[in-house]
Amino acid sequence: MKFSLIQIYKETNELVDGVWIQDHTGNLDSALKLANDTEKANGNRIKIAIVEQIGSSSSNYNLLTKLKRLDKNIK
Repeated sequence: MKFSLIQIYKETNELVDGVWIQDHTGNLDSALKLANDTEKANGNRIKIAIVEQIGSSSSNYNLLTKLKRLDKNIK
């Protein structure tokens, strides 16, 4: 399965607004490990959400809105 990691700017319930960081191919557990490692590498100053892969527009670093967070209940 393919996922995208999003740096969270705003979170409301299970929806997040943020900027794409990178894509990940694997399962949700491996995506969660990558998200946690990314947060730690940034001194825990950023929060990362895992969402379904957002597609080719992801690399333009625009603010993406109302993305469903897949890791909300397991993080």
